Amino acid sequence: MSYLDKNVLVTGAAGITGHAAVKRLLDEGSYVKAVVYNTRKLDIPDHPNLEIVRADLHSYDKCLELTKDMDVVFNFVAYIRGAKSQTDAPIDLVRNNIVPTINMMDAAVKSKVDRFGFVGSSTIYPDVEYPVKEDEGFSGEPHPSYTGVGWMKRYAEKVCQHFNEISDTNFGMVRTTAIYGPHDNFNDRGHAIPQLIMKADKGMNPFEIWGDGSQVRDFIYVDDLIDALLMVTEKYPYGEPFNVASGTPTTVTELVETITDIYGYKPVFDYDITKPVMIPKRLVDVRKINARLGWEANHNLREGLEKTIKWYKENK
Repeated sequence: MSYLDKNVLVTGAAGITGHAAVKRLLDEGSYVKAVVYNTRKLDIPDHPNLEIVRADLHSYDKCLELTKDMDVVFNFVAYIRGAKSQTDAPIDLVRNNIVPTINMMDAAVKSKVDRFGFVGSSTIYPDVEYPVKEDEGFSGEPHPSYTGVGWMKRYAEKVCQHFNEISDTNFGMVRTTAIYGPHDNFNDRGHAIPQLIMKADKGMNPFEIWGDGSQVRDFIYVDDLIDALLMVTEKYPYGEPFNVASGTPTTVTELVETITDIYGYKPVFDYDITKPVMIPKRLVDVRKINARLGWEANHNLREGLEKTIKWYKENK
């Protein structure tokens, strides 16, 4: 299978992953139906193979309508609120993610869609400091900060695997770390990187950093994630998860140093340990996807940040 001439549905198309997927699929020669919701817009030039539809995927009937005659579905619909809402609005976070996701999976199966691409999350993993492997996804409990979203993602994965076994729809699954890139939420709902870029863009000095700066993450540039997802959905759509990450650990302090260096200044760092910071360390083992499919990330952190910052300066 290739994506040339395929009818592909992309949900959450106005978000960071949706934008990258739509652009990539149009380049691949797909016919793309892009679903957007509320006020966000799909910032892509008119294209003969692109149809933009506004819909609320809490409606199961709308999901059935959208999946009709589709060959592939990539589901990026997500309710994102950053670290603060993991503790302030956990009920909204779970409900507004799980309902549209399950609706889309069910509708894809009922509509006999051939392939379904699902983006899981490293939040499902237990509280460990080493790079976790895929077979540890259901070991113990997720880190306490991720209880709601972690179990929601675990449940969604089980639904993917169940539907993969009982239907003709094949599910490609990836588990990703912290995604960044153009079209991210550059507002108070954004994750760490857009928040830090906005501070650097204003020349903040002293520079406020949530926590003590020692938290470790593996940041993945959005185009690399989409490359992995399309590859898994095409070549290994058997309901089996693959970790997707850059493979390079970075502390928050190192991240801020890189961002401010791109902006050309060296501020004093002001660490605020009263702010929520989530899990201290999260790394995943990416050897499986490299060995099975030959995939590896194309962007190092600085390259990805330079592209992201360039986009932000042009679109703020």
